[in-house]
Amino acid sequence: MKIEILGCSGSVARGFNTTSILVNDTLLIDAGSAASVLPDERLSKIDDILITHSHIDHIKELPFIADSIFTNKNKGINIWASSTTIDVLEVNVFNGLIWPDIRQLELKGESLIRFKELSLKDFYIGNISITPIPVDHMMGSLGFLLNEDDKYVLFSGDTGYTKGLFDVVKSLGARLKVFFVEASFPDRMLDTAVISKHLTPSIVGKSLGENIPKDTRVILYHIKPRFLEEIVANLPEKMEYIKGGEAFDI
Repeated sequence: MKIEILGCSGSVARGFNTTSILVNDTLLIDAGSAASVLPDERLSKIDDILITHSHIDHIKELPFIADSIFTNKNKGINIWASSTTIDVLEVNVFNGLIWPDIRQLELKGESLIRFKELSLKDFYIGNISITPIPVDHMMGSLGFLLNEDDKYVLFSGDTGYTKGLFDVVKSLGARLKVFFVEASFPDRMLDTAVISKHLTPSIVGKSLGENIPKDTRVILYHIKPRFLEEIVANLPEKMEYIKGGEAFDI
């Protein structure tokens, strides 16, 4: 599984891009920055986009991705999300006021954007099995567990402490190769993190305990740029962080 971190920051700042993670060239997790990072020829390869939730830093470039694809007369894209997130996108973004209702446009007899409502059942995109995991952020928020060739990678999405998420980590054992988990705030801002339903490095560390196999990488992301140095200083032992531009071959 090839994973490219196009952006992974919890806010916009010079030199930092919001969340867009490209998997195997054709699958995008969140649409915070892909159109700003990728050239048109690479954007045109994207077939499917998983949206964790509808906050603007995770959807802001979705219209521009669609615009690039339509301009290049290539193909439509599938947008996978919870029913709540799809409702938000339909009512508040692709509504003719914020952005044209480009669902009415067609390419090769199909809609440019095809919304796909997710249940909590496993499904496949190509060779990758995907399990949506409900998390405690805004209504309809999801994390995603990806499995290719019995190698698992887990993306928390934006979330506060969610027992079910950490239970998945513990249940997979050594089959979990990477756990990308958000840490938006430093430890000193614990109250803010709890109120806004985000995590800090210490919450992640305490939630995982001693149960992580030595070969499972725990990588913090969605760090707010202004707190980057503090959060790095708060990192529990053996945990890593990313800030965008990294690539992984799982």
